[in-house]
Amino acid sequence: MNKYNLLFVLLILVTTGCGDNFLDKPPYGSLNDQNFYKTEAEIFQALTACYSWYAGEGDEYETNLFEFGDVASDDSYKGGESDNDRPFTNHIAYYYAVSNNNICENFWRYNYRGIFKCNMVIGKAPDAEFTNDDIRKRYIAEARFIRAYFYLNLVRVYGGVPLIVDPLIFPQDEVMVERSSRDDIHAFIRKELNEAAVDLPEKKDMDMSREWGRNTKWGAYALLARAELYFGSYTEAKEAALKVINSNQYKLEPQFEDLFFKPRYISDESIVEALHADTDGKGDDTIIATYCRSRGCGGWGFNCPTKDLVDEFEVGDPRILYTVTETGDIFPKKDGSQEVQNHTGYASGDGYHSRKVFLPETRRGSRSEMEINFKLIRYADVLLMYAEALLEEGGDLTEVCKYINMIRERARNLHKYDPEAYGSTVEEKIASRMTKVADVDIPDVTPSSREAVREALRHERRVEFAMENLRMYDLKRWGPDYAKTRIEKAKNFSIPGDYKSKITAFPVPQREIDRSHGLVTQNPGW
Repeated sequence: MNKYNLLFVLLILVTTGCGDNFLDKPPYGSLNDQNFYKTEAEIFQALTACYSWYAGEGDEYETNLFEFGDVASDDSYKGGESDNDRPFTNHIAYYYAVSNNNICENFWRYNYRGIFKCNMVIGKAPDAEFTNDDIRKRYIAEARFIRAYFYLNLVRVYGGVPLIVDPLIFPQDEVMVERSSRDDIHAFIRKELNEAAVDLPEKKDMDMSREWGRNTKWGAYALLARAELYFGSYTEAKEAALKVINSNQYKLEPQFEDLFFKPRYISDESIVEALHADTDGKGDDTIIATYCRSRGCGGWGFNCPTKDLVDEFEVGDPRILYTVTETGDIFPKKDGSQEVQNHTGYASGDGYHSRKVFLPETRRGSRSEMEINFKLIRYADVLLMYAEALLEEGGDLTEVCKYINMIRERARNLHKYDPEAYGSTVEEKIASRMTKVADVDIPDVTPSSREAVREALRHERRVEFAMENLRMYDLKRWGPDYAKTRIEKAKNFSIPGDYKSKITAFPVPQREIDRSHGLVTQNPGW
């Protein structure tokens, strides 16, 4: 073909291709919000992406949960190789972060990305083709649950935040939305979870072999109880927790350690759980076991429990064995030899690490990311939330103590040795752990006075949920003066500046203030 013939062909292509339909052809092989979200299967794929994000897929989201929930509290130090290893975490731990702090920026961005994913499911599912409208309602309710979870994350860390409910590409775009108030976010979470509960299934009606980890009606009420308690709405918190209790679908795990030591274990105590599988890098496994393990055993050495936390455990309380490890503890390796813990030579604080996310070498995967599920809300938490709401509402102290003592009774009946420690006999396993549990039982709490019961309940929450990234939010709702006293005592420092504002909310990322052209404002004290 000579050049004139070629030009003629091109001219024909141009002139015949400029009709109205020329630019309307779909981009074949490309999925977007215009050609996806059309069918039940596609909505389910999008919902699965919401669950993956909620389980911490990438962007250090799960490390941030522990940094805000544990390291900012009196329960743990940053850890790591030195103070220069993730120094921005120390800025959170000691309350001198700035508005471009890495953790503050990442946590904000990550939660809003999750909200965007949920918004797409909620916004697109009504127009998609479904075989059954009840399935459509369930998918939307699951996405609303997860969205409420992300908003609770945000409001507990930053206070009032922009309320985005439409399917906008918010994480990338400049969106001119002001911060909603803390009360507005509370009202939104309350509405979302109450309405989602209507369309979510009960645990007893689900096939746990296929649906474990998907959210339930009682999970919605358990999360609602947590939110209501955080905002000081004691009557609503009590009512939500009581719905879960009266469902009779959950119970305490007889052996506390089974909550943490059994992979893929479907526990009757777990109400809301984030699942992780060791997929050899294919997604949804977690870095936390490596993040929190001793550097002497191939971990990164972060999130180190304080001596103050260790001292909180009473004599005879076996939960200490299942909460911390220390230098000298011995665990078996796959070849039958010993792995001796060594927490020295780096910034390990008082020399402890979390046992709840520690995987002995026999259970470790082949990569840094591993299989360990997180029980985000346990039945034990619901019992203590109910007890606290009843206490603060002015309820009967005997009834309050009844629920606290349910948790303590379980503790009394635990093994006083670590089943995974090195050795083939109970005596050898006891010898393999540096901490020895005295052969005495912790007593019941008695209804002596409201203040005494309050302190007993706060103690119980601390030792029961230690290193499960809940502590800082307990301290926040018990008030900045209480939190300041506990944090400063544990870490031997003084929170600089306006401690009340700093404990109430961490800094809003400057990037978000700039992107909103000032509509998003900075929190006081930062």
